Amino acid sequence: MVPDGRGATARPDPSCPVEVALRAVSGRWTTLLLRELMDRPLGFTDLRDRLPALSAKVLADRLRELQGQGLVVLRRHRGFPVRSEYALTEAGRALRPLLVTLYTTGDALLRIAEHNGRTLRHQ
Repeated sequence: MVPDGRGATARPDPSCPVEVALRAVSGRWTTLLLRELMDRPLGFTDLRDRLPALSAKVLADRLRELQGQGLVVLRRHRGFPVRSEYALTEAGRALRPLLVTLYTTGDALLRIAEHNGRTLRHQ
């Protein structure tokens, strides 16, 4: 199942490509922020408008974390007032196929659970 030795570990290893990918999309609201930024850069207010249940504090924290991971960059544009926008980096854009696959897999799991009369629960 693993294409090379980096994935053949006997315990979780931070350098395992699967662990790297999972860390990149982990955290509450992270996948939704990545989704919103996939098509184009957006300002802080635009992100708040698209995700109204997300508090300004959590949004700022998540954006800082994504910047720290090298997935998002903050661009400031000259003028008055100064305009800022958040954009995905090359590494952030590389997550698109993972997010699509996670969605497809989650949908399949929900259908299987429904077919079996079960509910998938969040733990």
